Amino acid sequence: MSSKDLEEHKKKLEVQRRVFAQARAFIQRGKRAGIPDKYLRIKKEEFSKLLDPTFHKNSDEFSKEIYNTPQILFKKPFIVIDGGDIYSRKKAGFAILFRMIACDYYGAYYDCSSLAGQFQVIKFGKDENRNDLVKKIKDEQIIFINEFNPKNFSVHLDSGTSFDQILEHRDDYSKPTIVTFALPLAKGMSNRNNAIKDDRCGNYFAMLSHVDLQENENVFRIKLK
Repeated sequence: MSSKDLEEHKKKLEVQRRVFAQARAFIQRGKRAGIPDKYLRIKKEEFSKLLDPTFHKNSDEFSKEIYNTPQILFKKPFIVIDGGDIYSRKKAGFAILFRMIACDYYGAYYDCSSLAGQFQVIKFGKDENRNDLVKKIKDEQIIFINEFNPKNFSVHLDSGTSFDQILEHRDDYSKPTIVTFALPLAKGMSNRNNAIKDDRCGNYFAMLSHVDLQENENVFRIKLK
C-alpha cells in the first residue's frame, strides 16, 4: 500500500469512527428522551407500513421524505398523529421523535394521562411544584406527548390551563411538539364527536382536535391505518 493509499485509508477509518460515535450519541439521546430500546431503530419500511394509504397517497414516498429529509419536521410547531392503535401510535411517535433527535437535538417523552394527573396537584415533590414542571416542559427542544384523551381531563380540575401554557409557549417559539390522539380525529361526517368543543382540555388540544375539519398551517399531519 502506497503512502497515498494509506493516508486515504486512515481518513476513511476516521470518518467511520466519527459516524459510529455520532450514531451512539444519538442512541443515548434517544434513551435519555425516554424512548424504549425496541423503538430506537424503527426502519423506514416499518414506518411506511403504519401509514393510512387513503390519507397519505404514497406512503413509501412520505416515509422516505421523513427519513431522508427529517428537517421538514421542524417547519411546523405541531406534529399530530392519530388512527391505528395504541401500539402503532406509540411506534410512529417514537420514530418521529428519534428522526428529529438525529438532527442533533434533544427531546423528551411524556405520557399525557400522567401529565394531566400531575397538573391537577399543586405541589407534588419536596422541592418541585406544578410551575416547575410546566417550565421544564416549555424549555425542552422537542417533546412527544403520547395518547391524548379527553377522558383524562375533568371540568372540575384545571390541568388544561397548564397544557395551554406549555403549548402556547412552544408554538410561539417554534419548538416542535408531537402529539398522538387516542381517538381518531373528526373528518367530514366521521368521528365528529371527537372534535372537542369546550376548554376543559385546554384551547390548544381543542384546536388540534379540529385539524382534519379545518386546515391549520401550524400542524404536520400523520394518519395511521
